[in-house]
Amino acid sequence: MSNNIQQSFESGKAHAEGECQARHAAETVKDAVGAAVDSAQQQQHRAADAVHQTGEQVAQATQNAATAAKDAVAGAGSAATGSH
Repeated sequence: MSNNIQQSFESGKAHAEGECQARHAAETVKDAVGAAVDSAQQQQHRAADAVHQTGEQVAQATQNAATAAKDAVAGAGSAATGSH
């Protein structure tokens, strides 16, 4: 009977150790996934900031081009009326 108790104890011990290892592995995976999600969110924010900044630069360049074209047309009109 003592042998059955010892076997039962060893079986329970092995089962508990297996559960502990499984929980530890699950926590490790959970931590890795969390870190990956955080990294992806940071990259997404950086990309959004870069797109926003590029959009602002394009808008400024467009405004500058429009102002230059307007000034060029105004200058050409002044030159044309001045030569008459």
